[in-house]
Amino acid sequence: MWVGQIRNKTNNDSTRIGIMKKAMKSSRQSMTRLSAFLFTMALGASAFGDVYWNDNNGTLPGGDRNWANAANWIGGLPSAPGAGSAIVYPWYVPSTFPIVSTAGNTANQVYIAANASLGITGGDLSATDLITGVWGNSGMVTVSGGNLKLSGLLNMGAGGYDGDVSISSGRITAGNLSIQGAGTIMDISGTGSFVAPSAANLANINYWVNNSHTITANGGAAGWAINIDTTTLPGNVILTASQVPEPSAFALFGLGAAVLGLIRRRS
Repeated sequence: MWVGQIRNKTNNDSTRIGIMKKAMKSSRQSMTRLSAFLFTMALGASAFGDVYWNDNNGTLPGGDRNWANAANWIGGLPSAPGAGSAIVYPWYVPSTFPIVSTAGNTANQVYIAANASLGITGGDLSATDLITGVWGNSGMVTVSGGNLKLSGLLNMGAGGYDGDVSISSGRITAGNLSIQGAGTIMDISGTGSFVAPSAANLANINYWVNNSHTITANGGAAGWAINIDTTTLPGNVILTASQVPEPSAFALFGLGAAVLGLIRRRS
């Protein structure tokens, strides 16, 4: 073999090796990009994955109506890192629905679907928003102890359907309040209270209490009224139920005062 041929062969081999190295490098880069893409997709899926209530009348393994029990949810607990919205939906008939009775429960948005409900009997649940009545008439959200803390919106009857809230003890705190749906009611009784920033909510609250009567005290019973307090917690409005004297009591008091004044003048 001539020297020139040897040189040509060497140059050709070097070229082929260089091409192979570039191909392998490109392949490694492609695999790296693919792995990064798949990881990003997986991370995105977990970051926005909604979770669904699935207690099935307490008959599932570990099912006990406890909000904080992961066995009662499809997709993990609402408080798990990266969890999306918590959807409370009646998958079975009959169904049972979550009860919050422990501290430290968190969620993003919470949707109470048609015929579903939520009970808060103690502890606390902190979420961004709570939405009722969006896909059909919701069952009751009942707060009989503990705290429901919403950094955003309590959106009652969001889809124009009923989505009632009852607060008989404990407290709901929300950044904003919206009440829609023809029959949607917030009822406050006992030691229950609702708190929201007054600047954003006071005008609507006054309307809902005094005009549309969609915020009621003790089920709308005679002798009860909603107390609108804007002084105890500056910058906020606190709603509680208070008992007021019957009109007859005012009449008797006025009659007694008039008689007493007449007696004094005669004496």
